[in-house]
Amino acid sequence: MRRFPIEILIVVLCVVMLALGWRIYGTGEMGRFGPAIHAQRAPSALYARMLVRYAKPPIYEEEFRTSDVEGVSTFDYRIRGVKGHQITITAPAARVYDVSFFYGRLVQDGIWQLVDKPSLPNADGHYTVYVKQLADYKRGQRTVTFTDPEYWAKKAGQQFEIDLSKGVPKDLVYIASQQAGDSRYAQIVTDFRNFGPDEFRHNVGLAQARIRAMHG
Repeated sequence: MRRFPIEILIVVLCVVMLALGWRIYGTGEMGRFGPAIHAQRAPSALYARMLVRYAKPPIYEEEFRTSDVEGVSTFDYRIRGVKGHQITITAPAARVYDVSFFYGRLVQDGIWQLVDKPSLPNADGHYTVYVKQLADYKRGQRTVTFTDPEYWAKKAGQQFEIDLSKGVPKDLVYIASQQAGDSRYAQIVTDFRNFGPDEFRHNVGLAQARIRAMHG
């Protein structure tokens, strides 16, 4: 009678044990780490921009643009004078957290709650704010326009009187909502103007001064 080689028996036993171990533990671990692997593979992109157009010289237009795509941040600032002169300050693309932290601040300050505001007469500037997010396989974007953000903030706490002897106005809710101030518009604008490392903000200030000097 031929004896079954012990080496082959050991190999067969190892294969069986590995198969059983994978079936018992492997599927459970994959179930545990599967969502994390899925999240790591999810595309990630953040965009935030603000365009300001002025009614009076010397500055005609300013634009702040930021983006973070798959962890790579880019941002720039553009200013244009009423005579057409334009200066652009661009930061090189880099794996830094400037834009992601900035985007988090915008969300915290209520950028997703902003809505369009009517254009006010004799407004100094017209603002267009754009934000877009793509993360965890979800996406969202919004464009909001408004004028004079400081005006909407200063309306907070204003009082108004209604003569109830003439009846309750049908548009009472509308009147109250119009009287309520909202500082988020001013705060979002401030966030954009304060964005960036010191060198970037310094160069933005130099560009603004140069345009004013050229168009003064």
